[in-house]
Amino acid sequence: MGTRYEDQPPELWAGPESLDPTPVWKQFLLIGLLLLGAIALVVGVSAVAVAPLVVAPPALVPGDRLVLPGSYVRAIGAPPYDVVPPLVDEAHRLWLGRVSATEVVAIRAIWAPRPGEPECPVGVGVFGGAIGYVASCERTAGRVFTFDAQGGSRDGASRGLDRYLVSVGDDRVIVNLGRLIVSEVRVPASPTP
Repeated sequence: MGTRYEDQPPELWAGPESLDPTPVWKQFLLIGLLLLGAIALVVGVSAVAVAPLVVAPPALVPGDRLVLPGSYVRAIGAPPYDVVPPLVDEAHRLWLGRVSATEVVAIRAIWAPRPGEPECPVGVGVFGGAIGYVASCERTAGRVFTFDAQGGSRDGASRGLDRYLVSVGDDRVIVNLGRLIVSEVRVPASPTP
């Protein structure tokens, strides 16, 4: 019972063909195919990333990004632009408004008092000369909720309006419909003794 190779029966020995390395041309072919695959992947990802910069607005590009012309962003204090189908489906309908010289918001046009509850339509309202939003929840919550131009509650609602991520360029606005910023539910603090 030794462990030397002379002690093993010849039928267990590896033949000389097992010691031959893979031919070099097969190795080059394998590496070449892997490089081509990596380059194709980089080109594909780059095309998707650059798409919002090269398409003519308005357009919906891969990655759930909505490209709109800069003219859709109105002046400060003006009513927001209603982005409706066919640009987006009803679930992604939004209001695009300018809050300040440097801030543009995309407010989702449907809202629920608490996540998971039935949703209500959101419209534009004017409160003391300032533009805001109104969520008409008479059928679902039995009341109307009011919000300021940034989507924050004006009347003590448990949460603000949901917003989309927005990028503003010189001639276009890009709204990322895949990045919904859901307003958190605020719970009132307990009274101090």
